[in-house]
Formats: sequence, C-alpha cells, structure tokens
Amino acid sequence: MSEDQSGVKKVRREIAIVAGPKDWGDTRESWLARVPRKVKTVSFRTVKALWYGEISDPEHWAARDIRREAELIEAKSEAANLASKYQEIAGGMRALQDQNLLSAEIDRLERIARILGGLDRA
Repeated sequence: MSEDQSGVKKVRREIAIVAGPKDWGDTRESWLARVPRKVKTVSFRTVKALWYGEISDPEHWAARDIRREAELIEAKSEAANLASKYQEIAGGMRALQDQNLLSAEIDRLERIARILGGLDRA
C-alpha cells in the first residue's frame, strides 16, 4: 500500500468517526454532510475531496481539523465507558456486607465516575 493510500485510509477512518454510524436511509453524501456540521472549518466539498482521495495529504489543514474532532469524540467515548465501569465497581462494593469499611473508596469511585461522565466540573 502506498503512502498516499494509507493516508487516505486514515483520513477516511477519521471522517467516519466524526460522521457517526450510517443510518439505513443515509446516502454516502448525506452521511458525509454531517462532518461540516461538527467541524465548522471544513466544507462538504473538502470532506468529499478527502474521502475520495482528491486531497491525499494526511497533514492537510482540513484533515488535521477532522482528526482533532475524531480524537475528541473517541476520548469522550472512552471517558464514558470508564465512568460506567467505575459506577459498576462502586455498585458491587456497595453490595458487600461491610459498607462502612469501603464507604470512602465507594464515594471516591462515584465522584470520579461523575467527573468522567461530565456530571461534575471539578
């Protein structure tokens, strides 16, 4: 695979992350049109040019802006998953017989889960 092809493949993956899952009624164009709504600095035409390899430079400004948004989306998803796991662990600890012994740890886990889940701001 040439360097250009791998760059286009990487940009396509990032575009797909930003566009989100395709719905049953989506055409490729309607799906790609979601990207400029989330990344205000790029136009639909630029997204199409990146998708179809007309712009093959993975360091093009539009590709970088899309990459930044894709990384942010992935980070938020990972944080939400981690918050869910912490909530699950705290729930399991709460179900144990001796809650008094673990109450400080349970409170800490729940606080971290709220922060990761975006419910608290500190």
